[in-house]
Amino acid sequence: MVFSVRYIVIFFLLISSSSISQTVEQKECDALIEKGIELMFSKKHVQSLELLVKAASIAEENRWPKQKFRALLNSGSNYYLMSDFGEALDYYLKAYEIAIEELETKDELTVLNNIGILYFQESNLAKAKEYFGKAYALSLDGENNSKRGYYAINLALVLNKMQQPEEASKYIQEALPLVKEQPEVEIMARMARAENLFIRRKFSEAKELSRILLPQLKGEANADNRVFILLLLSQILQKENNFSAALQYAEMARKGTKGIEHSEDVYEALSKAYMSLKDYHLALRYKDSVLIARDSLHQIRNNALYENNKIKFELQSYAHELNESRLLLQKERRFFYSITAFASLLFLLLIWIFRNYLIRHKQRKKITELELDQEKTKRLVVEKQMREQEAVVKLEQERLRNELDIKNRKLTSKALYLSGRNELIEEIVETLTANPQIKEQPEMLVQIKALSKHLKKNPQLESFFSHFEEVNPGFTSRLLKLNPHLTQQDVRFIIYLYMNLGNNEIASLLNISPQSCRKRKERIAKKLNLPNDASLAAYIANI
Repeated sequence: MVFSVRYIVIFFLLISSSSISQTVEQKECDALIEKGIELMFSKKHVQSLELLVKAASIAEENRWPKQKFRALLNSGSNYYLMSDFGEALDYYLKAYEIAIEELETKDELTVLNNIGILYFQESNLAKAKEYFGKAYALSLDGENNSKRGYYAINLALVLNKMQQPEEASKYIQEALPLVKEQPEVEIMARMARAENLFIRRKFSEAKELSRILLPQLKGEANADNRVFILLLLSQILQKENNFSAALQYAEMARKGTKGIEHSEDVYEALSKAYMSLKDYHLALRYKDSVLIARDSLHQIRNNALYENNKIKFELQSYAHELNESRLLLQKERRFFYSITAFASLLFLLLIWIFRNYLIRHKQRKKITELELDQEKTKRLVVEKQMREQEAVVKLEQERLRNELDIKNRKLTSKALYLSGRNELIEEIVETLTANPQIKEQPEMLVQIKALSKHLKKNPQLESFFSHFEEVNPGFTSRLLKLNPHLTQQDVRFIIYLYMNLGNNEIASLLNISPQSCRKRKERIAKKLNLPNDASLAAYIANI
């Protein structure tokens, strides 16, 4: 009797590929695993295993049990799909150890189920029952009834093979109500029931159930399961002595067989059907076909084993390269840790030196503070004496400034007096000159002209400038040093400006018009090379 476990394997591979929320680095490792699973289902086993080996190495190095478990589990599934059951079992057992020690019950259930499937494919039914039984026992504590139903079906299939139909029937009855919401799983349970009924020699019930299931097994995914039901119907009809119908179902199974794996069972069924119909020639032909199919299957498996050994060699080389990279990385890390330790010691030494320096610095600072206090006391005494001296000097400077102001005010008063007197004389001269009677007296005109000349050569003005130089010593010399091209008239004009005399007052003193006074001011500003926006008075005040 043959039946398919393809659906069971795929179901748990998909479960093992479910992702969980991780850190960014773990997600990168998960991405390698997901890509490996994708390549596995595309039958690119070498590329898949390379990625999974790399992911397992990264997970082991970073101590990520979940990622390491998934990488090992799917590595085992790769070897399972390549029919290298020994290597697959080795990876499954490694994954099982991680699941027991560090992961959740659902992960342990997954790997137990896969190990059971592997033993079942090797026809090691006792071991298959053991691991399916462990998975079933663990599922009893969970809340997911559909999974419990699934493990019960697996146990029933093994018990059917072990010719323990009564015990198998109990598990099938338990599973059927639990998997009603999963049509594909329910079909598996009903297929197990049909086989169980056949083993218990309930041929009518087995035939009825098989005929109900047959139309439901359509498509490429159900090809193996359809062959299983067709061969089951052929065997049932053999038992009922309906050899022609048995032959028809056997032929249908032969046409539906896609691979060499089930050809042996199909040819065996055909041989029995022709033998029952006493067509010994065809019976012997199909018996020979059984032997040929068996030899072909052995050849295929030997070739697969050879290819698997090549793959394992390539993976060992890849793992060796990874190990060398890891060793190099470890050396780099040790070097980094050594540098870090040296830097830490150096840092501690610097801290110790700095601490001692701070202590000595505090001591020196305390001594310095005491010395500074002494110096401060002395400086305060000196500063007090200096302030007293400064006060005396300021008083003296204030006295001299007051005397200078008094003298400047006297000079200004004298200048204003001279200005007023000159204005008065100018008015008299103008009045006399305009008088017709005076014009008729030549002698009087001569005297008036002499008076005008006296205004231009006034000895009191000369005395004024002498007094100004005494009151403001060095002003004239500083002015001429800065501006050597100035004339004596320009210097006198600037002195009047320095004393804050107005245009009219200066014009009167110089015996010129106020307009000429303004023009002279502009001309002097140009001689001094002052900008247009600069003030002449401000410039003079700063000399």
